Amino acid sequence: MMSDGFFKNVGIDSIGFYTPQFYLDLDDLAINRKIDPKKFRDGLLLHEMRIPDPNEDCVTMSVKAAQNALIRGQVDPKTIDAIFVGTETITYAVKSVSNILADILGVSPNSITQDIYNACAGATLAILNAIAMIENGIINKALVIGVDISSYDMHSPGEPTQGAGAVALILTKNPRIAAFSHKFGKVSGNVNDFYRAAGQKNAKVFGKYSVDSYLNFQMAAFDDLNKHIGEIQADYYAFHAPFSKLPVKFVQKLIVERSQHFVNYILNSNPKPPRSRLTSKLPSIRYSLKHFPSLISKILLQNGYSRSVIDTVLQKASHYREHFFPHLNVPMHFGNMYSASVWAQINYILENHSHSNDVIYFGSYGSGATCISGLLKVMPKFDSVLKNYPKVEDYIQNKVRRTYEEYELIKMGRFHTTLSYGQIIPHEINNNRGIELHYCDEGCLIASHEGLNRCPQGHSGNHKIFYPLYALLTTDPIENYDFTDTTPLFQGNVRILGKPKKGMLLEYDMRRVQIKIKDHVNAEGLLNWVPTYVPNSHTY
Repeated sequence: MMSDGFFKNVGIDSIGFYTPQFYLDLDDLAINRKIDPKKFRDGLLLHEMRIPDPNEDCVTMSVKAAQNALIRGQVDPKTIDAIFVGTETITYAVKSVSNILADILGVSPNSITQDIYNACAGATLAILNAIAMIENGIINKALVIGVDISSYDMHSPGEPTQGAGAVALILTKNPRIAAFSHKFGKVSGNVNDFYRAAGQKNAKVFGKYSVDSYLNFQMAAFDDLNKHIGEIQADYYAFHAPFSKLPVKFVQKLIVERSQHFVNYILNSNPKPPRSRLTSKLPSIRYSLKHFPSLISKILLQNGYSRSVIDTVLQKASHYREHFFPHLNVPMHFGNMYSASVWAQINYILENHSHSNDVIYFGSYGSGATCISGLLKVMPKFDSVLKNYPKVEDYIQNKVRRTYEEYELIKMGRFHTTLSYGQIIPHEINNNRGIELHYCDEGCLIASHEGLNRCPQGHSGNHKIFYPLYALLTTDPIENYDFTDTTPLFQGNVRILGKPKKGMLLEYDMRRVQIKIKDHVNAEGLLNWVPTYVPNSHTY
């Protein structure tokens, strides 16, 4: 076990996750693309991909993940004095997502806000920023969010890897969940493995070259951390997952090219069994790993190890599959969440598998390319926070299936969401939880800052409205397909997705609305975010 001297007194104090409720089963995609479904299930280790609802974006997903983290850890948003957002799915070319979130979430006005764009490593780089500022006393408590929507051309090789999600981490001194290592591995270089041109929605990748870049940089970051701290000893290993099979490929590469490290790791460590053995429920993982022991045996024989050493390693190695692979359940069901990918897996490990004092290794890869590796040590009372819901597994279970036809309409921008509106009251389970927002008479979201709490377009009014997290629909809903009509907001109504029924439980969410250009030339391109409730069959 690594001593406490390897770790900082800064780390994760709370963590929250969110992913859209709609998904496409990849069997449906494979059949309609005339591809054998096994190519996705066994070749890529992917089952589903999450599809954002129209007008669901990185702001709306960040709000939900941040709410989950704040409520889960019982953290007052006014104590947050920095918001860092790692994303490559920006809303504006100039104007930070973090500025928008600061007002919506009600954090301290005396805060630092910053967006960090560095492909899928953005959130990890944001974490490094937050750690440094906390250690130097510039800030006390940071909200770091990794959020993205991955999008590729239809019929392209990247199409089945699409996904969406957000992870929010609250970082402080004396963290309750996990502490970061003092040292990090790091490597960067100009590699054209992935890009998305300005003004384009869909990213481009280069097949085997992109895979080779990932494997090369993961190994270099592993070696760099090893150089700084000596032999890495970790109980769990989490890697960025563009698709679930890629971390498996890297583990195989690690065994082949760093067999001495692997043998020492197996022979000299004795990790506790995971709290949950979920790999037994994952047929694709079982399929992929059924040759794991024979692979290890072959590699070690080629590297000159004796039969007795190999037998000992194999005897212990069968248990280690539970420490390398169970968290691949996350990308398997949500797809590639870019900046959120590795942190959602770590969230899953913490919720389902790890014990107090366990060490988690992470390799955070960002195309272009960079890779950061590091360690987390699980704190003694981590479960006092993580026992609270929602958990990642809840999002795996609670979902709504889209048809292939609906998916194609969404990709082409032709899918129209059913929208209703009605009146609500806080549900008895709400417990005063919710968000307070300010709108002008025309429904523009306006700042809460004194002196600037008016509409920049010159619209009159400042309506302060409290939106409960859980609400009860008290009227028969009225259907209204016009997302841009905000008049019902100021008649005691809220927007609701779908066709809910009176008396139904609703959960707070948000959607983006394009501002109608009226009489202000500078309003072109201005965006708005409006509370939009979602019918809910589960509560936390």
